[in-house]
Amino acid sequence: MKTQEIRAFKEGLRDSIAPGIPFVLLYLSLGMLGAERALPLAGTLATTAFVFSTPLQLLLVQSYSSGWILAPIIMMMNARFALMAAALSPHIKDTKTGKIIASTILIAPSVFTGCITRFKHDTRHRFHYFLGIGIPLYAVSILCTWIGAVAGIGLVSPVMLSMMTMVFPLQITALMARHWPHYFDVGSYWLGFLLAPVFMHVFEKYNLLLAPLLIGAAMVLLENHMKKGRKE
Repeated sequence: MKTQEIRAFKEGLRDSIAPGIPFVLLYLSLGMLGAERALPLAGTLATTAFVFSTPLQLLLVQSYSSGWILAPIIMMMNARFALMAAALSPHIKDTKTGKIIASTILIAPSVFTGCITRFKHDTRHRFHYFLGIGIPLYAVSILCTWIGAVAGIGLVSPVMLSMMTMVFPLQITALMARHWPHYFDVGSYWLGFLLAPVFMHVFEKYNLLLAPLLIGAAMVLLENHMKKGRKE
């Protein structure tokens, strides 16, 4: 790689540190959950290696015995990754198709947020930055899933459980901060926090599937309506 490409990759590595810390606890807990459910080590690792989506992985591990009934739910949850890929594609359109296809597994909300935030003000070597922030998060996730699955429930302690309860708020706060001052992006996170009890009561186990879609659609419609009003 050229010097500037290496610099962009290193900047991605730097920006992966903040979201990487919550990833450690998230994927340790995922591995421990797989061990608790007596899933084979290979099966638990496969959810990270080939899915790499924490909510979807938790659904698969918790409901692995449900069989094909999970298929439509998986397809609907994966729709968000198609949207993220579509949003990223204009920024890396000059990259060879083979490289893009090989790296699609790296697309996750934390990677997407980091890339979109940077691409709004820095257009240099965007694909290398994408690799820099995505590869370490993916590698850490696989490693921590393996550690959690091997250590099993023996790794659980009061301190570990307390830390895990803080992971999602910390991760969401970090992602929200990166979107500032884009008010609609930040507002979607706040809506998620405020409406979480309502969504959990109404949608129950489908909350992780339906809540993001509803909030995202509402914010897009509101933003488009306000832009249309300003033009008129």
